[in-house]
Amino acid sequence: MDFSNFWVPLLILAALGCCSQDSMLLSDKIKGIIGKNVTFKTTITSTTDFLSITWHFNKDKVVPIITFIPSTNTKNINEKYASRISYNTTTFELQLGPLMKEDEGEYILSTVNLNADQLTGQIHLEVLEPVTDVKISSNLPEAIEFNSTVILTCTAKGSFTYRWLNGSDPLVADGTHTKLNPPIGNELTITEVRRTDLRGPIVCIAENALESGRSAPFNLTVSYGPEKIAVTQTPTDSFLKKGSNLTLSCSADSDPPAQLRWMFNGAELLQNAIVTIPNLEEKHSGNYSCVAYNAKTNRNIVSTVASVTVLEALSGTNISSSTSLLISGNSTVNLTCSAAVGKAESVEWLKGSTPLTPSPRVIFSADKKSLTIVQVGKEDAGEYKCQMKNKVNIDEASYKMVINYGPENVKLDGKKDVKFEEDVKISCSAESVPPSTYTWKLNNTVMNFSQAIYVIEKAKVTDSGTYTCKAINPITKMEKEMTFKLAVTEVGAVDEGLSGGAIAGIVIAVLVAVIIIACIIKRKRKSGTE
Repeated sequence: MDFSNFWVPLLILAALGCCSQDSMLLSDKIKGIIGKNVTFKTTITSTTDFLSITWHFNKDKVVPIITFIPSTNTKNINEKYASRISYNTTTFELQLGPLMKEDEGEYILSTVNLNADQLTGQIHLEVLEPVTDVKISSNLPEAIEFNSTVILTCTAKGSFTYRWLNGSDPLVADGTHTKLNPPIGNELTITEVRRTDLRGPIVCIAENALESGRSAPFNLTVSYGPEKIAVTQTPTDSFLKKGSNLTLSCSADSDPPAQLRWMFNGAELLQNAIVTIPNLEEKHSGNYSCVAYNAKTNRNIVSTVASVTVLEALSGTNISSSTSLLISGNSTVNLTCSAAVGKAESVEWLKGSTPLTPSPRVIFSADKKSLTIVQVGKEDAGEYKCQMKNKVNIDEASYKMVINYGPENVKLDGKKDVKFEEDVKISCSAESVPPSTYTWKLNNTVMNFSQAIYVIEKAKVTDSGTYTCKAINPITKMEKEMTFKLAVTEVGAVDEGLSGGAIAGIVIAVLVAVIIIACIIKRKRKSGTE
C-alpha cells in the first residue's frame, strides 16, 4: 500500500474540520538547541488503539515526517527525516535531531482510532542557537578612580539574555552608580568607578531557556591615590645629637605605586622612599616632608612635616671658682659653670643631692651659669654640682668647696690628780679647718712641744702646775687657748697630809685590834691548860 496517498485524505479531513482537536501532546510549545535532540512527548499509552498515527511538520507547507500503521506494524518515513528521527512504538513519542534552525515551526500529530475518529495535537518548536564565546570587553583599558566611567559589554553567540556576577554574588545595579541597559542587560555602566567596583572579579553569564555560557573572569585596573601618606622617623626625637644618624621613610596607598620624593625646607632633597643622613650636623636642621605622586591619576599628596633640630651634645662641663681660699664669715665666692662643647638651655645647681634655691646669701646670675655665696660659713662646705641641659643630653661637673674656720671649742682632757711616777696624758683638741697647730706652756713658761697630745712618763712633783694649750689655725690666723691644772702627789706626803682626827682614829683602830688579838691568844692558852 502506498501510504503517501494516505496523507492526502488525512489532510483533507483536517482541513474540513472533521477531526477532534483534543490534544495528543503534553505541551503546546517546546524549545531545542541547534545540534542537539528534542523529544515531542504524547499522551498516547498504546499504539494498538489506533488505526494510524502520523507526524507532520508545518512551516510554509505541511510536510509528513512519519506514518505508522499499528495493526501491520508498517511505517512510512520521509527520506528527509530518515536519519534524524526515532520514535517509541508504544507512545509514539518522536525524537528529532540534531536540530537545525530550519526545524523551527509547528509539529502536528494526527491519529485515527479504531472507531475511525481522528484526533490531532499541535506543538510549536523554537530552535535556539547554542550559547558560545561569551566575552566581556571594556571601553577603557585602564580607569581612574572617581574620574572614569567604565562601560563593560558582554557579547556571545546564540540566543540568550544576560546577567552579571561580582565574584559569586549577583551584581545589582543601583541605577545611579551602576546601570544595566534594558532589556537584555548586556551592557554594564559604572559611573565614577571606584577601586573596589571591579575586583569581584566580574563575570557575565549569557543564557537561554535551556543552557548558559560564562565569560572568563574580568578585572580592570582602577588607578587610585595616592592617599594615606605616612612618614616614619628613626630616631623619633625632634632634637637629635650632632654626629648621630637620621632615617626617614615614606609610604602611601596608591595604584600604581606612587613616586616618592623628599623635600627639605621646601627644596627637593631626594627621589626615594627612604632617606638616610649619617653623621648629622647643624645644617641638617629643618623641615622634612614627603610628596607622593601617581602618574596615572595625576594626583599628589604631601605628608605632614617632620621638624628636626640637630644640636651638639654637651660635654666637658667644668666649675671654676673665683678664689680657692675661703674663710668662714669673711669670704665671698663666685662659682661659674661652663661646657667645653655644646650650648646649654638650662642650668641647675645642687649641693649634694639637694637643689640650691636663691636666698640673701645665695645669688644666681640671670642664666644661672654663675653662683655667688656671700660671707660663706662652715655650713657651706661640701660638694657642689652643676647640671647643664639641652634637648639632647645632660652633662654635669662637681666642685668640692672647702671653708676654712676656727679654731673653735678648744678642749683639754686628762687626769688632773696623779700619783708619783704615774704616766700622764693630756689631750688638746679644737674644731678647725685646716687642722690647728698647737703650742704648750707650763706655768706660763713656753714648752718645746707642738703636738695635740702631751705625754708625761713617771710623773714627778715638779710636773705639777698649770698647763696651757693654744690652738692656732694657719689659714685664718685665729688662735684660742685653754688651761689645765695637774697635781702630782710626792711619796710619804699622804701621812703628812693627815689631820689630827684622822691620826687619832687610826691609833684607836690599831689599839682595838691589838686588844682583840690578845684576848684570843689568852683564851686559847686557858683552854689548853684545862
